Amino acid sequence: MPSLEELKTVGLVVGILLQIAGFAVLIYQLAQLNKSIRVSAQTALYQQSSSIRSILVERPELRKYLFDGQPVGPESEDYQRAQTVAEMFLNYLEHLMIQQENLRTGDWEAWNRFVSETLAGSPLMQEILRDRPDFYSDDLIQAFDDWQQERGAQTG
Repeated sequence: MPSLEELKTVGLVVGILLQIAGFAVLIYQLAQLNKSIRVSAQTALYQQSSSIRSILVERPELRKYLFDGQPVGPESEDYQRAQTVAEMFLNYLEHLMIQQENLRTGDWEAWNRFVSETLAGSPLMQEILRDRPDFYSDDLIQAFDDWQQERGAQTG
């Protein structure tokens, strides 16, 4: 029959082994949660993109104001609609910037290029960001400022 000390030692060893197993399970669960967060972030971004792009399918004449560098002013019949879609697109770009930490590095680099190129192609979005920076997150404004500085360095 084992002594009390031996039983205590066995109990201690079993307790330590259970704690190690518990930590392993916890680490696995955290990894799965991290993966789930990343998938959810990507899904939300793609859904939001699809929603905005469906507007452009219905109103293709607005695309030139959002991607092709064509300015639009208040005198245009497209102005109000283009401005609203531009604001929606800026909200989408803002969502991208906020989700940075939930995206893999390679994915983030691609999205960051997308944000820069989208801003480069839309004088309307640039105007909105300049006129109403308080409406958008610091992350998006910083991306816009970085893009302007990069553009200035390239042209200057």
